[in-house]
Amino acid sequence: MLKVTLTSAIGKKYLLTGTQRSSPVVCPEEALVGLVSEESRTDVAVPGNAGVIPGMRRYGAIQTELPFMLNADTGEKMETLYREFRQGWSRSKSCVIQVEADRPGGPYFLDLVLDRHLGGVPVDMSRRTSTVVTVPVFNAEGMFRSALKTGTGGVTVTNSGDVPIYPKIRNLGAGGSVTTPSGARFTLPKSTTATVFDTDPRRLRLPGAFPESVPPGKSGTWVLPTGASLEWTQLVVDPWA
Repeated sequence: MLKVTLTSAIGKKYLLTGTQRSSPVVCPEEALVGLVSEESRTDVAVPGNAGVIPGMRRYGAIQTELPFMLNADTGEKMETLYREFRQGWSRSKSCVIQVEADRPGGPYFLDLVLDRHLGGVPVDMSRRTSTVVTVPVFNAEGMFRSALKTGTGGVTVTNSGDVPIYPKIRNLGAGGSVTTPSGARFTLPKSTTATVFDTDPRRLRLPGAFPESVPPGKSGTWVLPTGASLEWTQLVVDPWA
């Protein structure tokens, strides 16, 4: 099964894997193959011997061009469709591609912005009923994300993705002790408004808290006080399998 949907920055939805009859905007065959992160690995050479010691995998950005086929019954409809499609791309507000395929844990989502401005208008679109628009797209994280998952109390996070999961803690209540998968503990402060703490070390701003993650292929359990909940997404390179 494969179903890919695009939601533009202005809220228009298109079934990219549909047909010209079922969707005004579709992707040609093999057009989506470029939606993959640039991958590298920090291998270390073995002194005085052949081969390497395999290092960590690192994933770069997604940066590619996607062709989209626009189809309308009349030139008047094409003019409107073309305008809405172009207005639906931005360098600051994301479009979202949703992939429903055979990989467990889906659907998966990819946030895309314009990598650079779109090219000029080739002709007056009111004179056409079909055209191809090529869009340069960019995703800084280089990963597809799952839908948001949440849990309260004792929450087990299982990571079948490709990078570590650093969950967020949403706190609204009297606070209390948090136990991390390693057994370490820290205290959430009392909060009368919803406050979110990110356990990613790049964004952690809670004194005494630990930036603990769940590595790929592993599971970890957090124990939270009343009023707190855990939030996380799973990140994958390949949502299609």
